[in-house]
Amino acid sequence: MKIKKSLLFLSLFLTTMIVVFISCKKETSAGPGALPPGKSELKIMMTDDPSVIFDSIFLDIQRVEVKVEDSTGRERWDTLTIRAGVYNILRFRNGLDTLLAAGYIPNGEVEKIRITLGTRNSVVLNGAIILLTNIDKVITIDVHGDVDHLDPRHLRIWLDFDGHGSIRFHNGRWELKLKIGHFSHGKSGELEGEIRPSGALPATLMVIAGNDTLRAIPDNDGEFKIRGIKTNTVTLIIKPSNGYKDSVINNIPIRRGNDTDLGKIVLHK
Repeated sequence: MKIKKSLLFLSLFLTTMIVVFISCKKETSAGPGALPPGKSELKIMMTDDPSVIFDSIFLDIQRVEVKVEDSTGRERWDTLTIRAGVYNILRFRNGLDTLLAAGYIPNGEVEKIRITLGTRNSVVLNGAIILLTNIDKVITIDVHGDVDHLDPRHLRIWLDFDGHGSIRFHNGRWELKLKIGHFSHGKSGELEGEIRPSGALPATLMVIAGNDTLRAIPDNDGEFKIRGIKTNTVTLIIKPSNGYKDSVINNIPIRRGNDTDLGKIVLHK
């Protein structure tokens, strides 16, 4: 009898150890942060093409969705995880950005991104808060696979919010018709530099890149960075203040996936 009990106990012990071993092995093979089968992780970053008119631009972003075409040709929309709420997009300029949305999507090609706005959109102009009237509640951006593949299953893309070109005063009201571009690091270039002397600040910069015009406002130290340039050459137009002369730099080469540093740009009166 004692022998049977001992064998039963040994059998139960071995069974328990096997279950624990299999469970541990599954956890180990999955690993922390492992991706679900058949899925990729997409991160959408937000940056801004700054406004020279408004002190702040507040956008009420409620939903971000992405349309993916998988390997079989099937298309579907997925909702990403975001912190829904009001964002001051003018905080994200001169190379600054923030994570807007992230989530797991089916393996395949990212076709479109769709953003749904709420009603709490406003600007600050000369210290006064002005409510905006939404023209489009839903904005769709065509991507067509223009994303960075950090590895085969980790993807990233930037959305460039054009605050300057999205707001107008029309028929007695301030209207928001949001314009959003997109870019990936691998298929675009960056331009940076430093405006000198400090007496020439504040300054506004425009980069003419083909049919696109990108803007920047140097920080208090005169440094600037413009991202998402998709042409091979650009023209930089600098408009300083305090009596300093405008300056134009033509035929600046841009390298995709790299940064072009102009160094210190000295302006004169």
